[in-house]
Amino acid sequence: MSAYHIIGDQDTVLGYRFAGVTGTVVSNPEQARKAFAEATRETRGGILLITEAVEDMLEEQVAEYRLKARPPYLTVVEDIWGKRGKRRSLQDLIYEAVGIRIVEEK
Repeated sequence: MSAYHIIGDQDTVLGYRFAGVTGTVVSNPEQARKAFAEATRETRGGILLITEAVEDMLEEQVAEYRLKARPPYLTVVEDIWGKRGKRRSLQDLIYEAVGIRIVEEK
């Protein structure tokens, strides 16, 4: 795992990839469990980002892992839907991840 790795839906992982963050796309609890186990098996350091939806799928595993307090350190981020369920654009995700605004030419 690189310094940062994200587990989440396809659009959110793609947005973070533009910032150079490796990622694993998951769409169900089984995929999420497998990706989480693989990402937390390595203890070289780094930060593991998971979306709020993945956290909801893995409540018990996430709670147990947080108690260990060892690398990779866990952070929960909003997915492309945001906290209010309103879908954010890919441009907004890129801006949030790397601070670069991609402007569409008209």
